[in-house]
Amino acid sequence: MRSRSSAAPLFVISAALGGSAVAHAQPTAAPLRIEYRTEAGCPAEAEFRARVGARLRRNIAETDAASAYVVIIEQRDRRFIGRLSVRAADGTASDRDVAGDTCDDVVAALAVVTALAVDTQAGDAPATAATPAVSASPSAVAAPPPPVGAPPAGAPPAGAPPAGNARARPPAPEPDATTHLVLGAQLLVGQMIGLPSFGTRISAEPPLAVTTRGVGPARFDADLEVSSDVPVAGGSASFLRAALGADACPLGASLGVLRLSPCVRVEGGLVSASRRGIAPARSVTRGWLALGLPVRARLPLWGPFVLDADAGVRLPLLRDGFFPDGADADARPPPIESVGALGLGLTIP
Repeated sequence: MRSRSSAAPLFVISAALGGSAVAHAQPTAAPLRIEYRTEAGCPAEAEFRARVGARLRRNIAETDAASAYVVIIEQRDRRFIGRLSVRAADGTASDRDVAGDTCDDVVAALAVVTALAVDTQAGDAPATAATPAVSASPSAVAAPPPPVGAPPAGAPPAGAPPAGNARARPPAPEPDATTHLVLGAQLLVGQMIGLPSFGTRISAEPPLAVTTRGVGPARFDADLEVSSDVPVAGGSASFLRAALGADACPLGASLGVLRLSPCVRVEGGLVSASRRGIAPARSVTRGWLALGLPVRARLPLWGPFVLDADAGVRLPLLRDGFFPDGADADARPPPIESVGALGLGLTIP
């Protein structure tokens, strides 16, 4: 009886030590290596991690922390483009793109794709996981799945060096392109023949394949502009300009959602001068040709509408005078005139 009672404490101590060893042998949960870069106003990284965790089919283990998941979301032409780049521990890399009308839609879709990628890394994802369903994001559209017989995502192509020597490549930038027609109407304020003037402009940007951060590279418009009265030989005269113009804007920059672009403009048409208050009344028409150096600005408003503004100078190339007979004003275009425009544009898909 004495030997049995002394063995009981030894059994309890051994069981405790054995249980502790087993507990330490269990895998410890580790956070995923996620690099998360988005536009202002998008869901935070913590919310993205929570969405990924809610869709995982298993617990995160230390081995999962060996892979890196890079999430990049950018806004381009009123849509959001998202990319998930998976960099596995063995050096393989794979990318997946989605697009949507809102950043929240793209984040929701990328969370689904990320969770499936984590499950796939463990080798226990279901057979249907190769084509992720992104129905949680109504407006998000995922890139099409690879064709049958194509190598799996992230696998190196034939003839490539071993995966262990492959270097991760950064995601290729999306082309800054547009295929939209933009129609606009603007009010003109400036100078004409050296006099204060105002008018209207109707413009159209054709759906070209290149854009300077939301400002089209080319625009065609029609102007109708009238000046204030000027004293001429005891009476008064006013001027009316009707012209067609074309802008070329090869460069551009963005300040948040505001798009800026310097342009070069050429315009040609007719200027009609009418003299009143003295007999005989007289009307003279001259040709009009000018170069312009405007700076265009575009600000998205709501839906397909944008706010367009121009400001700059124009240089008249034809500077013939009007009413030289007895005029007490030169009535001649100056070398440089200022002009500005403000209006709305309508984007047509």
